[in-house]
Amino acid sequence: MANSEYKVVLPEAFTPLMDKIKGDTIEKKIQIALSINLFVNKTVTLEKAAQLSGESLINFIEILKEQDIPWIEYTEETKKQDDKVIKKMMKELGI
Repeated sequence: MANSEYKVVLPEAFTPLMDKIKGDTIEKKIQIALSINLFVNKTVTLEKAAQLSGESLINFIEILKEQDIPWIEYTEETKKQDDKVIKKMMKELGI
């Protein structure tokens, strides 16, 4: 992945907030923060956000957990699909 370089001036109020984001450098912290934002706003998938952050999928999920950000969405539609599968499996097992 090619890198682009930008000069960004952040208000000082961001400094203590950036300390809450993992990363050895400010560049890494911003990379992770942008990736989290893209994921939370459903601009990219979890997998793509992890890739953009430069972290493994497992590490990115851990970062989300540490920030109290849900990494999986269990919708009503997903529940309905799960219920159908459970009923089918129970029928096949004779339960």
